Amino acid sequence: MAKLESDTTITRRSMTIETRPTPRKSREDVLKAVASLPPLPAVALRVMQVAQDPKSSAGDLALIVSADPGLSATMLRVANSAAYRRAREVTSVQESLVVLGFVQARNIAMSSAIAGTYAPDALNALFRISAFWRHSIAVAFKASELAAKTHRLDVPSAFTAGILHNIGRLAIYFADPAGVDQAIAEAMRREEPFDTVEQELLGYDHAEIGGLLAERWNLPDGIREAIGAHHAAGEPDASLAGVVAAADRYCTAHGVLPGYVVPDAPVVSDDSPADFTKLIAQVDTLMELIGGEPVGVSR
Repeated sequence: MAKLESDTTITRRSMTIETRPTPRKSREDVLKAVASLPPLPAVALRVMQVAQDPKSSAGDLALIVSADPGLSATMLRVANSAAYRRAREVTSVQESLVVLGFVQARNIAMSSAIAGTYAPDALNALFRISAFWRHSIAVAFKASELAAKTHRLDVPSAFTAGILHNIGRLAIYFADPAGVDQAIAEAMRREEPFDTVEQELLGYDHAEIGGLLAERWNLPDGIREAIGAHHAAGEPDASLAGVVAAADRYCTAHGVLPGYVVPDAPVVSDDSPADFTKLIAQVDTLMELIGGEPVGVSR
């Protein structure tokens, strides 16, 4: 997997990015980008299927991971990392799943397989794919927590939907990176939500485009709905889209923004709510594990 970059280098200077007009990309241009976005890896789809099958086991996951050299290497590296101190080296995927535990192994496999497909782009001034995935993984963990509380929704599906809920924005970024940067700069200037400014300046609905992408990938109906309707969903216990919407609002309200950071914003402190501090620790730990280097708090 491409190394997940840190966003701590973004400075106040970023907020004054020049916003000269650039050729406006049409909705049709962005829809074409859906076709050019790298497809969801087959291994991610297989991990998703195992995760959502109540009859699946760690052995089923091990078979899928073992068939993918990159994912196998990630699992072995994580199992042998300092976070899982072992008296002897772990040398098989099956043993790595025992060390990691099924849930953690599933989360690592899913996050690594999906996020690793879309490498960071250091050329963009404001949009950061590392920050994008940090927000997405945070939403995935929070959506899983909310889904578990309902006792009706599938927790692995909530995690997957959380990771993928903003995938339409990634398609827009691939189609119009300069436009995305301008929208972020304007959102920072106005201190308004990125979603509002994105729609106003670009004319694109990332949820709609994400829904089309989910349809192209033949994702399960519930996950497709969560991607396409996460801004229109109601109560968090009503549907998969509802818990993803609630998780998205929670993470954004706590400063874990969808693809950018606000320079000089306060980091997580002792005054942060305990549930948020726990959440962000889970997120940064997972990103460190799949990225191979410490991530730190990038706000």
